[in-house]
Parts: sequence; C-alpha cells; structure tokens
Amino acid sequence: MNQGVAWILCSNRWNSAITEYALSTARALRLQGWTVFYSALTDSPGERRARSYDLPGDSFETFGLGDVAKLRRLKKSLRPDAIFLFGGPETFLARFLPGTLRIRFRGQDKDITDRLPPLKTRLNMQHCVAMLVPAKILQERFQSIIWQPVQAVTLGVDTAKFQFHPEAFAVERRPTLRILGRLDPIKGHQVFFSMFRQLLRLWPKNRPEPFLEVIGEGANISPEQLRRMAADYRLREGENWRLRSERVERISEVMSATHLAVVSSLGSEVICRVAEEFSLCGVPLFVSGVGSLEECLAEKGFGSSYRGLSEERAATLLTEKLWQASQESATQRQARAEAARIYFSLDAMGRQLNAMLDALRAEDPDG
Repeated sequence: MNQGVAWILCSNRWNSAITEYALSTARALRLQGWTVFYSALTDSPGERRARSYDLPGDSFETFGLGDVAKLRRLKKSLRPDAIFLFGGPETFLARFLPGTLRIRFRGQDKDITDRLPPLKTRLNMQHCVAMLVPAKILQERFQSIIWQPVQAVTLGVDTAKFQFHPEAFAVERRPTLRILGRLDPIKGHQVFFSMFRQLLRLWPKNRPEPFLEVIGEGANISPEQLRRMAADYRLREGENWRLRSERVERISEVMSATHLAVVSSLGSEVICRVAEEFSLCGVPLFVSGVGSLEECLAEKGFGSSYRGLSEERAATLLTEKLWQASQESATQRQARAEAARIYFSLDAMGRQLNAMLDALRAEDPDG
C-alpha cells in the first residue's frame, strides 16, 4: 500500500547522530509503504549513505537562497505529502514550500541542557505543522512552549545488522565490559577508568578478573592520550583492558560477546544509537544517565543507570551488575534482544512515524 510521498531534507555535513536519525526516518517510512526521497548536501556522508540504501533524491551544493527555485521545482515534481527538516538551512528554505506538511526535527544536546527561548522557538516553528523529537524528555520540554504537536519517536536501528549472535556470546570467558564510540572527552572514558579501577579493587578474588575493551577512533582524544589516561589509573593494557582504535567489522558479533555495555558519556546522548544497538544484540546496559539514556532502559532487565551516584556507589553497582550479566544464558540474551526490537527497530520507528503523519493529515488533509 502506497502511503504517500515523504521528502527528507537534511543539510548536515557530518555523519552525526542527526544524520543517522534522518536516514533512519527515510528507511523506516519506506518500510511502511511510503515513497521516500532524500536530499542532502552533495558528496556528504548523508548523501553517500542514502544512495547506498537506494534512497533517491536530488542533492544540493549549499541549501542557500539560490536554491529556492530548485526546491520549488522539485516539490512540484515530487508532490510530497510531508517534508521532514533537520534544523540546518533547509529548515529556513522550507518557508518557501507552502502547501505541504512540514515537520521539523529537534534533537541536539543543547535542546536538553540549554534554556529554550520561547519567542525564538515559536518563530522558528511558524511554517511547520509539528515537531519530531527522539525522546520523551524533549517532547515534554518543547510541548510547553509551542502550539504545534510534538511527537517523540525513538531512533530505529537496522535489526538485520544488529542482532544477537549466540556463537559470539559463548566466546568471552572473563566478565567483559565494552565502551563503543569515538575517543572524545564528552564520552567519559577518563571518568570510567577511575570507576573501573574501583571495580577491580572490589571484585572478589575467587572470580575471573573483569576485562574492559574500549573501541573507538581518535577524535578530540588520540589513542596515545587515552592510553596515558588508563595508565594514570594503573590499568595495564593487555592484562585488564584493551583499546581497539579502528573500525571494527562484524560489530554486532563483538557487541554480542559483551557481558555489560557501558555508555559513560558526560553529555549529549540525545539519540542514543549505540545504547540501542547493544540492546538489540541482547546486552544489558550500564549508563551514565545523561541526555535521554535512561529512556533506553525501556523494560526491567534492559540495564541500569548510575546517574547521581558517587563513584564508590557506582562502582559497587557496577560490580553487582557485571557479575549478574556474566552469569546470563544465551536464552536470556535472545529474549532481551527480541524485547528490544519492540522499541528500537526500524519497523517500530516506522509505525510511530506513520501514526504521526496519519494524525496530521486527518487534521489538515490539504497540507
């Protein structure tokens, strides 16, 4: 059944969490029967990835005022029922595309942490019929300010790529923690090294010693700097921790082999892609609780948050949760992975987006 035509406009220059959300929006709607077009900056990561997913759409060099005529021509040609905007210059240009449902996405760290100026927020939403956000915490913030409906839709992840691999789960013999993500101060590696040191001190001597693996490529911290940080906490690489500063193939198998996934971020984590991917691989989470991370603990057994705890109390909780996780069976992991699909799959995202669009079209059938 053809639900209609959706046009995604995303001017993001980087392969960021917002780009991920835009691409997932397109793929999720396509699963629901929408015809989807994806317009990005020429030769950007978003454009390259969209084409790899067979998402058609004309690209733009700048999304500048000079592109208004091109946008209008494309709108006339595509005849979209809904246009999704992702906060860059394309959002302003959409003022020149009347007669279609325009939906604005908001999902940056500052949307949670900063004061939201009511007048500016309302003015920026004047030409849009709804706001789309990735978390309930943002839905509550924005709904108190703007008159348009605000819909929280959790990021959907490709469950064909991220799923539980029982053969990988059987590999690890030591209770294993993993942190996955770019090497950046915001990701909280240094703080977690201190907590891991406390864990080693608390760990009973009659159990196999825990092991921490950090996976990530250098961003604002180099691999050498991260190794020096670990050494400052008397962690010995190869003995109780390891860094893999590389892009890892078959990542869902590595995730499946993890006993407890750590998301130690000090900020950001509004879209929470990595936490969802671990859950889809059946892995319980141990999260800092910043951003909307606690919303990823959607069911009992999905994991724990150490938000607000002292380092000593957090390390005590980590000791308990890691041991529990290391004693789980493959059956328990598979059950968690299947439960996670209810919340974090592209299919789940598509159903929520479809319901939102049905409601908007019922209210304003002429766009």
